[in-house]
Amino acid sequence: MNIATIVFTYNRSRHTKAVLDALSENTVLPQMLFIFQDGMKASTNQEEWKAVSSVIKSVSWCDVKLIISEKNKGLAHSIKTGVDYALQTYDAVIVLEDDCVPHPQFMEYMMKALEKYDKNKEVYHIGASSEPVCVENNGTDAYFLGRINSCGWGTWKDRWQQFSNDYTIIGKIKANAEMSERLKLWGEDLESHILGNIYGTTDSWAVFWALTVIMNKGYCMSPYESFINNIGFDGTGVHSGIAENKLKLRPHEKRSEIVLPDQVEWVKNYKMSFSAYHTWTSPAVKNEYYKNVALDLLMLQKTGKSIAAYLKGMGLRNLILWGRGQFCDYFIEELQGEIVIDAIVETAPKVKYYRGIPIIHWEMLPKEASMIIVIPGYDLDRIVNMIQVELRKKVIAMDQLVEKALALRVKEKI
Repeated sequence: MNIATIVFTYNRSRHTKAVLDALSENTVLPQMLFIFQDGMKASTNQEEWKAVSSVIKSVSWCDVKLIISEKNKGLAHSIKTGVDYALQTYDAVIVLEDDCVPHPQFMEYMMKALEKYDKNKEVYHIGASSEPVCVENNGTDAYFLGRINSCGWGTWKDRWQQFSNDYTIIGKIKANAEMSERLKLWGEDLESHILGNIYGTTDSWAVFWALTVIMNKGYCMSPYESFINNIGFDGTGVHSGIAENKLKLRPHEKRSEIVLPDQVEWVKNYKMSFSAYHTWTSPAVKNEYYKNVALDLLMLQKTGKSIAAYLKGMGLRNLILWGRGQFCDYFIEELQGEIVIDAIVETAPKVKYYRGIPIIHWEMLPKEASMIIVIPGYDLDRIVNMIQVELRKKVIAMDQLVEKALALRVKEKI
């Protein structure tokens, strides 16, 4: 199979050099290396841009073709047109951006995967970067999921030809029940990226590739240990910003044989692993939900009833809250002296305590919990899928709890 390797760069010479140096030290070198440098714009650091040009012109350790743009295309257009260009003459591509430093076995892994799954048209995307989630090991070095990762990746010509940058694609997916479920698990956050493109706050090609794969019910591969070290979260990039690198890196000295799964199937317990990862809810949905709960709580208060009295009437003496914010404060004050709040659950805790109450990660939910009140009730289905089966019957959304208290009020009045 003829496989092209592509590096996209712009004006970060140190990053670009690190990527190319690491690529030159791989156990397998590119058959053909295309290097695309985006053109300058008014705000471009000209010295850095020229330094990048110097770095890429020095590559001599493999067959290379340089394409330096006269105009600035932006990230999304550069990636799309660059991949299209390479696939005019090659069967598949391996893609790196200027902050994705490859492991010595990166090329070996990518080429092996592209060769192995070439004939399986269900596989759309080979990712080289690990996902920061806990995934059950299947006995190989990689597993299948339903979401692309753009930090070091590859695909085939026939699958890339299905790429659609049609902004209506997300509506088409939502109109189909099966695809809508896939979107909910593998790409609910993609809608925010679509909106970012519309508002000009992002310039994403990956959102369209991810939606294309979801729409075609495609499988993506991810390694358990990352073959990519992303060095771009240092504030130097246009799109990365500053963030913590959470990748589980493959040890640099690890040179064992790479083993890939024979069966193309979802990794075990994938719903539990990924339910909390690609989350996003429209601000309009959140606002409507919280507004309705606030109105119901106001109605409850007008009748002289309370959540605390209702829970005590059920014989409940302690519970757990899921989520913080103003409604968490409401429950803390409402239940004070009446019901003990054992813990507050967060998907990514940043502090250990809030108002004297322990903050715990959702994976640390105690099995003996009596009740778990979910404040972001619009996320109830996903949250239920995340937790252990024996705890699911103990979960209630905040709005459902208030409605039960209101129903009891109506019954007593009758």
